[in-house]
Amino acid sequence: MSIVDAADPREESDVADRRGVRSVTRALDILTAFSARHPRLQLRELADIVGLPKPSTHRIAVSLVERGFLRQESDGAYSLGGRLLELGGLVSTSSALSQLTRDAVAALAELTEETILVAEVDWVDRTLLVIRKRPATHPLAVTSPVGKRTHIGNGCIGKAVLGALEPSEADQIVPQLKLVPRAARSIVDHDEFRREVASVARRGFATDTHEFTDGVAGAAVAVGAGGRPLGALAIVAPATRAPRAQLERLGRLIRRTLDDTNRAYAADRS
Repeated sequence: MSIVDAADPREESDVADRRGVRSVTRALDILTAFSARHPRLQLRELADIVGLPKPSTHRIAVSLVERGFLRQESDGAYSLGGRLLELGGLVSTSSALSQLTRDAVAALAELTEETILVAEVDWVDRTLLVIRKRPATHPLAVTSPVGKRTHIGNGCIGKAVLGALEPSEADQIVPQLKLVPRAARSIVDHDEFRREVASVARRGFATDTHEFTDGVAGAAVAVGAGGRPLGALAIVAPATRAPRAQLERLGRLIRRTLDDTNRAYAADRS
């Protein structure tokens, strides 16, 4: 009688787990292949970006379409699906940053009638993600879509979150940032940018004009619940409607409004 070694069920389970993780990773790679520059991708383009064979890419894409994470258009191109919009709405309303800024956003929108933005910071990859926007009521308004992600750097929001760090940590991070010339007055010198961040730390708010986007000015204040800031709240407007003196007033107004609404928020929870 021959003896056949039985397969170790634990090894089979480990193999299945690894395959499952690999499938999830590939699905996430496909979803993150889309961007503002590439909102629609044909199967071949998608396969090239994620580095998978076309049959594997197609199989995963079909599953994502069935779940609503992708949609396939009449010409065969894929784009992001409505299910992601639903989940994005949950992020924008349920995060700690959203809760901390909810009342301030409403108050500032009524007081200023300008565009209000809330951006969350990811300190791991040093990026900012716009999670909430209240559009201006003025005919000429600033556009900045929810879900837009940018690297920390030029602009009032980036300077606000850096200025809220411990000075030693800010001094360590700033030289590592990639300061790109996004607009006419973008700061590309790290020493100059470090001085800007130090000024923000002293004032408690950040401002910029033609620094992140040509023709746009803004003021921002960092938001947090102890430790590193979670993100920042900003008011942005056409530069013609927000001269330097107005930006200073807006910066102080944001700071004061956040202080008032956060005190009320803490009182309601106590």
